[in-house]
Amino acid sequence: MGEIGIPRSEFLYDLRFWEVRRIIRGYRRRHRLTHQLLAECVYAATFSKRDPQGKTVEDMFPSLFDDGDDTPPITDEEAAELSRMIASMNAS
Repeated sequence: MGEIGIPRSEFLYDLRFWEVRRIIRGYRRRHRLTHQLLAECVYAATFSKRDPQGKTVEDMFPSLFDDGDDTPPITDEEAAELSRMIASMNAS
């Protein structure tokens, strides 16, 4: 079993790309609060002895507070091309 509870071969070869992205996104969201709390601690430690000059935690760590996933999904043609590439590499 892999770190996410799915066998490696199934994760790499059997799951579709969008399923893999959803699994990864779910694991990232699972630890989101922990990462935000760590960012708050870093912010407090950084600015405990000096003036933050208007900076907030969101300014320092914008990716932790971004909810959107802006990357477009791949097309069926791109997925087929990737599958062909993987098959040719495995055949070698």
